[in-house]
Amino acid sequence: MSIIVIVGCVLASLSHGLVAMPAEAIEIGSSRQLFVDDYIIESKHRSFRVLNQPVKHLGNPIIELTPVQKVGSKDLVIVSGSVFFDREEGLFKMWYEGADYEWSNNVVCYATSRDGINWELPKLGLYKYQGSTENNIVFRSSRRVGDVSPGVFKDPVARDPARKYKMIYKRGAKTTDGVRVAFSPDGIHWTDGADDPIIDVSDSPNSVMWDPRLGVYVAHTRHHAYYDGNYTREVLQSESHDFRSWRAYGVILKADQADPVRSKQFYNMEWMPYEEVYFGFISVYHTLPGMETKITPGLDWIDKVDIQLTFSRDGRNWQRAGDRQVFIPNGSGPEDFDRSMIFTMQHPIVVGDEIWIYYVGFSGRHWATNRKEPQGGKVGLAKLRKDGFISIDAGEGTLTTRSLKISGDQLVINADASLGSITVEILGQDGEPLPGFGLKDARPAIGDRVRHPIRWSGGPDLGHLKGKTVAFKFHIDRSKLFSFQLE
Repeated sequence: MSIIVIVGCVLASLSHGLVAMPAEAIEIGSSRQLFVDDYIIESKHRSFRVLNQPVKHLGNPIIELTPVQKVGSKDLVIVSGSVFFDREEGLFKMWYEGADYEWSNNVVCYATSRDGINWELPKLGLYKYQGSTENNIVFRSSRRVGDVSPGVFKDPVARDPARKYKMIYKRGAKTTDGVRVAFSPDGIHWTDGADDPIIDVSDSPNSVMWDPRLGVYVAHTRHHAYYDGNYTREVLQSESHDFRSWRAYGVILKADQADPVRSKQFYNMEWMPYEEVYFGFISVYHTLPGMETKITPGLDWIDKVDIQLTFSRDGRNWQRAGDRQVFIPNGSGPEDFDRSMIFTMQHPIVVGDEIWIYYVGFSGRHWATNRKEPQGGKVGLAKLRKDGFISIDAGEGTLTTRSLKISGDQLVINADASLGSITVEILGQDGEPLPGFGLKDARPAIGDRVRHPIRWSGGPDLGHLKGKTVAFKFHIDRSKLFSFQLE
């Protein structure tokens, strides 16, 4: 098993270059087209790209452990985890990390749900904790004590049934103990892999999945660096063809000059493939150089963690989205379970016309143990409409796409036009509307729907335009446009 030596890593998105804009007509097929960047956009007039925050579930938290952990207690709280929907079994599955107050001997626990809201914590009888096996613990590192920061997934390309489920985790109390692997046939009974670390450093939630686009297993873990003598946290991407030998692709995300000095620490980045892009969810730790372990009065924001949004078109070159605004904010009330820190679980799940984002929320701040205050640590759920990450909003404006090749029979948009309308022109290569598809021929889309079929006076059929090069010009009146698709 190869050991990654991370020396002099560079920001991958700079060293490898950003995705180039298309020079010719884009073949979009039947994928939904999002507006996270200008890849599909030729021009905008009085229309604006807007970040949309998910809505937190009213029944939050959806999982909270009892008895409630007290300061210094060995009772567990939830600190990180992975979740997915197993279509073969029709079951939501979750692996969460349980931690005592001192994080001295953390464990991985298992939970299931039929609806994603009401969760069962089965009594499995596999491991003894506090004198009892009446618990849902499925894994404890056999090598060293410390936190485990598990990243778990069901491998869609696994050849060995005994390794259908795979895990990467931190094995040890020190950051330099590195990342190891474990395997399971059912997600419940786990076997440790080889003792050598596959990645040298770990000190945060770890995430991993099989990426069919890249044809490799991809892991996101912590990378440490020093700039001007100040310690900082960055996101490292590592890749493997066999889940045994790993190589460091490079640091894919780190703070830059556009980030405020108090928002330059990136704890981790969970991510998900979505249509033709990837979305990432970075945990931004708010602190100041030299103040991380210090208890500083009068700074309400210090030692807190919230979530920002990132994206990539190739799975390797990552950019910030939504002008670095907060995507999932901390709770604002004194009783909110997530008022101090939020870490997303790997990874969000598309459920019907929504994207469900599971996260762990903390009432205590990052250095709660220094403050001798309760940590909290419960699972919450936030819901986003399908394609809802970024929208194009306008009071009265337009968006014109780049040249596209028509590949479907019908244009469908995802839009909230509950206060206004959206109409669409189809432009030819000369920039003029095609006969029958001008503004006077367009029928307005009205209402809030994830699927608005677009019509003109001659109907919705575009079959006779297949193979032709056109552009769409969206006229947006008091509305939000999330995506479009050629069905």
